Amino acid sequence: MTPLTARLPKSALRLLGLLSSAAGLILLALALPRAAGTDWAAVRAQLGHVGGPQVALLCALAGAALWSYTYVLSAALPGLTLRQALLVNCTGSAVSNLLPLGGGAGVAVTYAMTRRWGHPPRAVTVCVALTGVCNVAARLALSAVGALLLAGSPVPGIGWAAAAGGVVLALPVALAAGWPALRHRRRAPGTRRPPAPAGPLRHAARRARQLAVRLRDESRDVVRRSWVRLVCGMAATLAAQGALFLACLQAAGAGSGTGEALAVFAASRLLTQIAVTPGGIGVTECAAAVALVALGGVPAAVASAMLLFATFTHLLEIPLGALTGALWLLRAGRRRPAPAPAAP
Repeated sequence: MTPLTARLPKSALRLLGLLSSAAGLILLALALPRAAGTDWAAVRAQLGHVGGPQVALLCALAGAALWSYTYVLSAALPGLTLRQALLVNCTGSAVSNLLPLGGGAGVAVTYAMTRRWGHPPRAVTVCVALTGVCNVAARLALSAVGALLLAGSPVPGIGWAAAAGGVVLALPVALAAGWPALRHRRRAPGTRRPPAPAGPLRHAARRARQLAVRLRDESRDVVRRSWVRLVCGMAATLAAQGALFLACLQAAGAGSGTGEALAVFAASRLLTQIAVTPGGIGVTECAAAVALVALGGVPAAVASAMLLFATFTHLLEIPLGALTGALWLLRAGRRRPAPAPAAP
């Protein structure tokens, strides 16, 4: 769990989770139509035109996004099968979608499931760290690109977002250019290192430094061995989500251009990391609806499309995760944990 939630009692955590989930649903129910400039009567009428084949396509794309992420998990944790990664992904996503700062609870679920399958704690820690970095970095870069693509459009506030996106994309280049100088910089003559803390603090600092170095080396080994799978799996996951975003707009008849819709999808990815509501639900859809309507989308259709997207990327993952979690509990209770396969 995160340091913030770890200090709260369980009753407070449950109450916080209920309030946060309720806030996300209220945003979908009240703020989303208002953000798109329409009302629920028009949204219901628009949703009535969505047919069975279109729903089947949306289900297939949502399943493709979940399956694509199993390659990221199995690459970050050697020995984890794709079937096991799918169970971890669905169950952890369901928990994360129910709680604010739910990533901490999702980490606890991942740790419990993978430890039950025999994976060592340090390997699970490396997996959690790598997947977290991949998610944040990919969404940050994609949001920066989307904001730059929308620069100059009538979307409110896009100028500031584009400026921030330019800084985000330029920062890695600047770090890469200045890294050799920082790495080979020598200490000025006559200066001394600051004295190390004495007693228990010194011992704790040394232990923490050793642990950090060990985790860094193990993470570097996993990245060196599986970076292609990590990158391709993350790209496939975001591509499937982007295709689902377009399919929702097409099913609702939003009338948005493909390029503009993809730019809005990309720019809104960073909002999914907002911890006010689980997974940023409500916040992300309202921001995307405002942008799509400003770009010429039909208000009622845009609101309907964002409601469909939230349903297939967030709400439906909760009962699916409950099912996979129950399946794992039943199977885990029947047999003892087997040792994880050795990493290549």
